[in-house]
Amino acid sequence: LFRRLMDELVQCGKGEFHSSWEEKIKTYRLPRSELNKVVVEYLLKEGFREAVLAFQAEAKVEPPVDMKLLEEQLKIRSAVEQGSIQEAVVLVNNVDPEILDTNSKLSFHLQHQHLLELIQHGDVEGALRFAQEELAAQGEESPEFLDELEQAMALLAYEDASTSPFSSLLERSQRLKVVSEVNAALLSSQNQEPTSILNTLMKLVVWSQHQLETKSIAFPKLTNIASGKLTSCTN
Repeated sequence: LFRRLMDELVQCGKGEFHSSWEEKIKTYRLPRSELNKVVVEYLLKEGFREAVLAFQAEAKVEPPVDMKLLEEQLKIRSAVEQGSIQEAVVLVNNVDPEILDTNSKLSFHLQHQHLLELIQHGDVEGALRFAQEELAAQGEESPEFLDELEQAMALLAYEDASTSPFSSLLERSQRLKVVSEVNAALLSSQNQEPTSILNTLMKLVVWSQHQLETKSIAFPKLTNIASGKLTSCTN
């Protein structure tokens, strides 16, 4: 289906596609049940328990994963968002004691986040000690980890860390990155696909539009994901 759609997009440059596209959009009907499954799967994989329960009751759709796992995801999410990383580590180990032993990247990022929490609370001595005892060796073994560690430590060079070029590390978005990584690892450990269908579709849309633009192919571009607004078929 995707390949056929891409073939049809090429016809847009000949003035043959846009009207055809609009007709297909008007006449195509995706079953509500399929849309509901996509929505609930996204909410589950992002750990939005309350939203899942509300949507489940309204749409009468069964979640594709064990609700017990979702409960644990919610506890971990809450701990990370509150900056209680050590508590989050304990909760992760309760779900699967092998995750952090086999996933060095996740293990590092949880420890890295704990370091950021120490810095944010002004515990310079604690941050230096934790970095030396828990993270330095990992940084020496991995250039990627070393770069992330150095960025975190650079925050200590500023009296006001919010003025640092790496101040975004102290924002809520950084904690949410860790939450998403933990959720993906937990789902994988339960033989569940870590990435939601909705996320995959959005990435595919962005990639496809970029490919068409680089080839100077005219197509109706999706400019607003929330509203589904399309531009006219021009290059």
